[in-house]
Amino acid sequence: MAVTAPTIETERLRLRAFDESDAAAVQFYADPDVMRFIPGGARDRASLESRFGAQVAAARELWSRDGFGIWAVELKNFGKVIGHCGLQHLPGSQDIEVFYLLDKPYWNQGIATEAAKAALAFGFERAGLSRIVAIAMPDNVASQRVMQKADMLYEGMAHHYGCDCVKYALTREVGAKQKPARANEGGN
Repeated sequence: MAVTAPTIETERLRLRAFDESDAAAVQFYADPDVMRFIPGGARDRASLESRFGAQVAAARELWSRDGFGIWAVELKNFGKVIGHCGLQHLPGSQDIEVFYLLDKPYWNQGIATEAAKAALAFGFERAGLSRIVAIAMPDNVASQRVMQKADMLYEGMAHHYGCDCVKYALTREVGAKQKPARANEGGN
C-alpha cells in the first residue's frame, strides 16, 4: 500500500504532498537568492517544469519507503506553494534531517520555524524518530535561527553535501515539549 504525505496544518500553514500541478509555483528554485545556500544553487527554469513530474514521483516513493519525506508549504489563506519542508535521510549519515526552504517574500515571518516545528513534531510523534538533525552552511544565519527557535541544540561542525556546515539536533524527549501540529487524516 502506497503511503502519501499527510496534510498537516499549523496556525498559518498547510503542509501537503506536492503534485504535478505545482510545477509552475516552484519557480523560486530558479532564484539565486533563494538557492544561495543550497548545494548546486539555482535551478534552470526550463528544466524545473520538465523534471517536476519525476521529482513528485520520487517524493511519493520516499514517503512509501520511509514514512516521511517532503511537503509543499502553503499559507492556509493563500493556497499557493511558497516553499518546502520535510524530513529525509542525511546522506552519508545515520541521521534524519529536517529541511526547509521558502520563497523570498515569505522570509523573516516565522514561517520556516513554524514549518520546521510541524515537521519535527511529525517525525517524533508519527514517524517514531528518536533524534532529528538540521544542517546549514555557517553563513546561513537565518537557517540557524530557525533551528534555535525550534529548540534544536548546536552539535558542532560537520561535512555534508560536499560542504562544511553547522549541525543542530533535537531528541524526542526535548521535542515532546513542542506544540503538536494537527494532521488532517482525510484521504491519506
